[in-house]
Amino acid sequence: MKKLLLIASAALISAGAFAQSCTPDANFIGSPAGLYPAGPLGPTCELIAAKTLVTLTDTVLTTPLGAATFYIGRMRVNEVIGLPPNLVLRTDVEVDPVNGDWGEWINTGNQPNQTAAIGCAYVEGTQGAWDAAVGGGPMSDGVYPLEFVVDARVITSSNGTINFLFGSDYWISTVDPAQGGGPIPLFDTLVIPTDYADISTTIAGNENVDPATAETYSVPNDPNVTYVWTATNGTITAGQGTNEVTVEWAGSGTIEVDLTDGGCSGNDQKSITANPTGLDEVAGINASVYPNPSNGIFNLQLDNTDAITVRIMDVSGKVLRSNTLSGSTMYSVDMQTAPVGVYILALETANGKTFKRLIKQ
Repeated sequence: MKKLLLIASAALISAGAFAQSCTPDANFIGSPAGLYPAGPLGPTCELIAAKTLVTLTDTVLTTPLGAATFYIGRMRVNEVIGLPPNLVLRTDVEVDPVNGDWGEWINTGNQPNQTAAIGCAYVEGTQGAWDAAVGGGPMSDGVYPLEFVVDARVITSSNGTINFLFGSDYWISTVDPAQGGGPIPLFDTLVIPTDYADISTTIAGNENVDPATAETYSVPNDPNVTYVWTATNGTITAGQGTNEVTVEWAGSGTIEVDLTDGGCSGNDQKSITANPTGLDEVAGINASVYPNPSNGIFNLQLDNTDAITVRIMDVSGKVLRSNTLSGSTMYSVDMQTAPVGVYILALETANGKTFKRLIKQ
């Protein structure tokens, strides 16, 4: 009988190392008795480590009193051994968590046509408690062997002798171990990685941009995550607080995102290089600059008086000056106070955009 309940317990017990609250996963309804999904327990960003439990309903085994089919009406956890300090077991059926009563998972229907109960159990604790458990355990590696002491309530069995001796509707823990009874130990593992609270993400978007242009940057979307973006040498024009933003770059800089999800956080940063392209390449704008090189005064000659945006940038793409002009075909660009070097003159109208290289002597 103990052998039988070991199988049953395994389902229930592993469920025991989890967090704040849990909801059974209906995808596992109809599965064999056990805990789902498989694998060790570990904290999520919600500071939980939970599993879905499918209870045992009946099983056939050989006991010292002969073979029998045992019909199990309910299961419970009596004790869990090995949890880190300040982390506690909770369940979705508990009655009195203060006094350690974790409740019972009750099967439905009548034997021999019972339906297994589906529930969940979890280990709960504050972020401080989870953090304190990192690097702990017997091997100081954040791995905690757990022993769950499980109990199952037998409605009846197909063996008259067993029913005569123990009656019906009894907890297996009350049966003499010599007769196959006693509490049922189940073993599992709680693993708390050093990076359990880290969110990994990667920013997607152009690294090489034209200054004074808008670019889109994004990370995978998660409805549970809060996003905070920062652009250095750029202006976020849309999307702050979401997984995708639009940035207008003034020059080379960085785009960075900070993610928060309950007890977890993450960060990624991308370097942006603003290099004007198409230097001296006309795209709908006829313009000339002279003298070039110059000691600081450049003449800008246009072929019409339409409004034009003029930006002066350094070679990294940083915008040093920006003006919108109109009403003339000739303008003077004063660079007398600028250090000697190479600059970029960006010209943009409704018809297009082009760049000119300025050499200050």
